[in-house]
Amino acid sequence: MHWQEVKKSYPSKWLIIEAIGATTEDKKRIINELTVVDTFDDSSIALKKYLHLHREFPNREMYVIHSSRPELDIEEIKWAGVRRP
Repeated sequence: MHWQEVKKSYPSKWLIIEAIGATTEDKKRIINELTVVDTFDDSSIALKKYLHLHREFPNREMYVIHSSRPELDIEEIKWAGVRRP
């Protein structure tokens, strides 16, 4: 799916989305294709589910985002620290 399709299908929802096809341009993630993993009315529940999924599947590129955003504006931040397993 594309972001405009997701916005129409899930109005006023918190979403966990997964990038299926993405690139980086000028320190921004450009998500060409995505899938909706789950939907929520409450942001704190969405974040808890995201954290659980991220621990279980650390290599998947997932985000928590509200469907009211006009565009996906995701800034890429390079991590310079040490990660724990």
